[in-house]
Amino acid sequence: MFGRRSLLLFVIKVFVLILVFSSFWPFVAPGYATLLSAAANGLAPSSINFVAVESEINIYSGAQLTPFSLQSLIFQAGQPILMALILATPGLGVKKWLKYIIVGVVLTFGIHIASILILSINIRSIRPLVVLFASVGIDLFPVLIWVGLTARYWWPGRTKVTPQPGAD
Repeated sequence: MFGRRSLLLFVIKVFVLILVFSSFWPFVAPGYATLLSAAANGLAPSSINFVAVESEINIYSGAQLTPFSLQSLIFQAGQPILMALILATPGLGVKKWLKYIIVGVVLTFGIHIASILILSINIRSIRPLVVLFASVGIDLFPVLIWVGLTARYWWPGRTKVTPQPGAD
């Protein structure tokens, strides 16, 4: 277990890293929106079309002339947070940082695509479960992914399995 000082240092590192990543993210956002729209186009029904414009994704459904605009920065917020959490986790080496960042970014990218597809299909009807999934996907999934990837570094004694005496 880590003490209060270690936890405070972790929180400070995360805060500083989020500030750093957030300051560079506006330059990355248009490219990420383009990737999201391209991937969503490959998975969506042919009646739905996604077009990235800056950091927005315009969703054209059927014969609809005016698109529904979805601000993709909302979905992208989890990426800098996830990367900051992974980089601030104590006990990880550079190889683990890179591995976990790649795995985490790929997982959140998949969640972002799923959120966009679910929202685009249910664009005209506001269903509570759809809204819940989209909001959880934006805020909670990056943290859950970080916990899943790095939990053993926070509680190293809890992951060890010790054989019980007399057990076969």
